[in-house]
Amino acid sequence: METAALILNPVAGPRRGRLAPAAAAALLRAAGVEPEILVTAAAHEATALAARAAQRHPWIAVAGGDGTVSEVVRGLAGTPAVLVVLPTGSGNDFAHGLGIADAAAGAGAIRDGRTAEVDVAQFAGRVFVNSCGLLLDGEVALAAAAVDRRWGRLRYPLATVGPLGRCRPVHGRWDLSGGDGATTLEGGWMLAEIGNGPRCGGGFLLTPRADPCDGLLDLCLAPAMPRRDLVRLLPRGLRGTHAADPRIVMRRVAAAGIGFDEPVAAHWDGEAGRVPAGPHALRLLPRGGPRPPRRTGPVGTGRRGAMRPGRTPRSWPSR
Repeated sequence: METAALILNPVAGPRRGRLAPAAAAALLRAAGVEPEILVTAAAHEATALAARAAQRHPWIAVAGGDGTVSEVVRGLAGTPAVLVVLPTGSGNDFAHGLGIADAAAGAGAIRDGRTAEVDVAQFAGRVFVNSCGLLLDGEVALAAAAVDRRWGRLRYPLATVGPLGRCRPVHGRWDLSGGDGATTLEGGWMLAEIGNGPRCGGGFLLTPRADPCDGLLDLCLAPAMPRRDLVRLLPRGLRGTHAADPRIVMRRVAAAGIGFDEPVAAHWDGEAGRVPAGPHALRLLPRGGPRPPRRTGPVGTGRRGAMRPGRTPRSWPSR
């Protein structure tokens, strides 16, 4: 029997939805692998656990939310290990983008042999696998860190109120390449979302066409506008219909140079921080590991399960 490391965040998600180590291990055994259970005890510990586990196991399962998944991906970069997501967080946006409905479906990908190779991106020197948000998006992430996790998926809507009232445009420049073609966008910006997956913030479809396996990143940029207009647009982001507003800029890119005239708030898969003024690079990381993945079904069918972090092979079809 093959083996797997099971990296489990015991406090991810609402209390009712948490997955006990024994239950997670049972799902993996039913899928045909014997797990070594590794429970995180501190923030950011999952990265080191994943890096060490990849030396012992071909499968690395992570039971947690988007933050824990992101930490594990950073630890697996450059290894041939296959990542298995058992979504138990409050948002589970990355799993949603891959069509993984719950922990049982994630484990079932091992049994069924469904794998895909996902893109991993980097902005301002920090890695993300699902989304990176700037300006209002970043301010909301900073505020959400102070909201009790028992609110679950409501954390981000609740955290939006204060930052939205203070939101103002910041001058910046976007030098885009690949995807929709080379272009430069310059002006005042209020919100920016860089999506590797379609969903962020526990349910916002700001980049609804993003595919984490297509070798491109999707951008959603809100330029300077009256604050009341931005307030009206945000609920449409839950349905992905905000892009119909002609002021919203939607682009697909392979790389970009991004710079603002002042430091701005940002988040990488929900982990909030600030980006200094000046230009910063956005790029996709090179494909890691020598063993190519196997997948079934065309891209976008929602049948993807286990995955290896890295760039999508050129021979795969895109939308």
